[in-house]
Amino acid sequence: MPRPRLRQSLRRLWALDKFSASLRVFIALAGALALCWWQGWMHGLIPLFLGIIASALTETDDSWQGRLGAVLVTLVCFSAAAYAVEFLFPYPWLFVVALALSAFCLTMLGTLGERFATLGSGTLILAVYSMIGVEQRGGVTGLWLEPLLLVAGAAWYGLLSVIWHGLFAHQPVQQSLARLFRELGKYLKLKAALFEPLRQLDIEQRRLELAQQNGRVVSALNAAKEIILHRVGGGRPGPKVNRYLKLYFLAQDIHERASSSHYPYNEL
Repeated sequence: MPRPRLRQSLRRLWALDKFSASLRVFIALAGALALCWWQGWMHGLIPLFLGIIASALTETDDSWQGRLGAVLVTLVCFSAAAYAVEFLFPYPWLFVVALALSAFCLTMLGTLGERFATLGSGTLILAVYSMIGVEQRGGVTGLWLEPLLLVAGAAWYGLLSVIWHGLFAHQPVQQSLARLFRELGKYLKLKAALFEPLRQLDIEQRRLELAQQNGRVVSALNAAKEIILHRVGGGRPGPKVNRYLKLYFLAQDIHERASSSHYPYNEL
């Protein structure tokens, strides 16, 4: 009996969308720590950690091929940001102008889409990490080393992310559907509470809670649809994707039926 419960608990944990990302970050940080400890090079640990964190913040859902391309673009942006900070830091006015222009351009890059916004914010974060490193060193001594370590940490996490997306290609779809059905279950419970045969029931408060939960369900529906359509692309969906599409349409149908208006509740 304990074994099925443990298996069910592990499956629920696997369905959480933050669990896999947290596990990847843990593996990347543990690998960097083990390498630095084995080589006796603990002074390089902090830049590696910061590069891993910045790379994790720019991660987006994609196939392993798309993820590989995204990692390469991210590394180019990170390298440019890190070395630009190192070269321009001794020239305050030039550094301020370049920082303001790059921040504006990277922020406006977010208007092209969520992925570009994530890449822009991650690049800005890595530039801040580079500034902190230069400030702590008291100058640009070791000009090439710290940016190289930052980019190496980002590359290590990117490699781990590509391998993960290759091994568990459909995990984001499963997690989005699990989130969708969780939110849909909460919505059904709130909807059912409106039919409780109780006198002086605060209908307005329950309607407000129901409307807020309905917004979460719609958001989960849109997120699941975007992920599934991204998996389909321009070709024909495979058997697994077909199954996920059926589950999505089932959740959509349940939501449409449950969100129909039943009024007045007291008379019902």
